[in-house]
Amino acid sequence: MATESEKDNKIRELQVGHAHLKFPHMDEENGDKLEDVAVGSDEPFPDGGVQAWRTALGGFLAFIASIGYLSGGSVFQSYFKTIVLPDSSTSDIAWIGSVQIWGCYFIGIGSGTLSDKYGPALPLALGTFFMVFGNMMSSLSTTYYQFLLSQGFCVALGMGLIFTPALAIQSQWFLKRRGFVVGFVMSGQMVGGVIWPVLVNRLLNFEGVSFSWTLRIIGFMQLGIMLAATLLVQRRFRPQAEPASLPLRQYLTNGRTMLLTFAILLMNLGLYVPWFYITPYAINYGASPSMGFYDAAILNGGAFFGCYALGLVADSGLGIFNSTVAATLACGAVAFAWIGANSSAGNLFALHFHVGAGTRSDWFLER
Repeated sequence: MATESEKDNKIRELQVGHAHLKFPHMDEENGDKLEDVAVGSDEPFPDGGVQAWRTALGGFLAFIASIGYLSGGSVFQSYFKTIVLPDSSTSDIAWIGSVQIWGCYFIGIGSGTLSDKYGPALPLALGTFFMVFGNMMSSLSTTYYQFLLSQGFCVALGMGLIFTPALAIQSQWFLKRRGFVVGFVMSGQMVGGVIWPVLVNRLLNFEGVSFSWTLRIIGFMQLGIMLAATLLVQRRFRPQAEPASLPLRQYLTNGRTMLLTFAILLMNLGLYVPWFYITPYAINYGASPSMGFYDAAILNGGAFFGCYALGLVADSGLGIFNSTVAATLACGAVAFAWIGANSSAGNLFALHFHVGAGTRSDWFLER
């Protein structure tokens, strides 16, 4: 067990650059409770109240408009290949969604710093502009590179600016309920993943609306949802006069941090595949084009419950890391069972539980 002086040194290291937090003489690694590790310097975490739940609702709405749009990407993958860009390969078209995922994580690094310095409203507003502008420009696009620039890079920039503030700001308001609240915010992705495919299916396949106007309708809806989200999300702590720089050298030289990063990388390499391929994959195994669009919505509907289940299990005592390990093992088991599926119903069942079991387990590690 670490001596008292060693604990004091750890506490002083953690306090550097985190003036709004104080760390009492407790160490989570030695078995102490999470709520005893970090408390606000002025008052304990609210873990509730009007402002806290407004912020959680704002994050939920932001995920519907942004990451939820990404979750319904398989409908665009299928429609691009069959109607809009028939001469482009499936791999080329997949780069559009892949760029969006890259934007969430890579640009999210800068948006987190921007949120810390100026508050979440600025990156959320900028993200709204680029995301909506990208979809509007996509509605005017006719060639592959135009779609890649508009629906790919421009929308990715918007999603990246929205992604981190909408999720990370919850940690300022919640501690004991943080797993549940993070699951609630994340479930907005799944709600959006249900809404957007169904909307696109109805507009394109039933109402006869053009693809261009479908994208414009989506853009206007995203604008309204993000306006509400930006007004609801609030920060709890005032920004520091001189924000501390990121200790990148410590991150890159810490063995446990690098091992965790590599593990999350491997997890994400497999986790996102169903979101972009379920629609064309289901159609390939006999599903109708309309049912293929609904498959994406059904997939996200199952993943919705996975968000809450993992958060509740983590908060109930199993812990963040143990919950993630359990979810990852469940995902792996279903992935191997998926090999034996050779029909539309079998593939839908396997994909449904594959994503439902492992949905966003890595985000709980980032909380």
